[in-house]
Amino acid sequence: MIVFALGFAVALLFAPQSGKKTRKRLLRQAKKLRLELEAKAEKSIDALNDWKVSVEELAEDAAKQMNGNGKLDVDAVSGGNI
Repeated sequence: MIVFALGFAVALLFAPQSGKKTRKRLLRQAKKLRLELEAKAEKSIDALNDWKVSVEELAEDAAKQMNGNGKLDVDAVSGGNI
């Protein structure tokens, strides 16, 4: 995506337009790119937060299944059916 933006910027600089039009197009592209990057960053943060909650839940479940000496409580896992 960044390579595309850089290529686009270079193409605009060499395009036969006025400097004012070129600057406006570059600014518009930069804003669009910033919004896209912000959206991707937000999605990544949300995914990491979801992953964190999942790991915390797994750790909590594992802790509940352990007895006091750090060994797995087989009765807790099997429901006492062994």
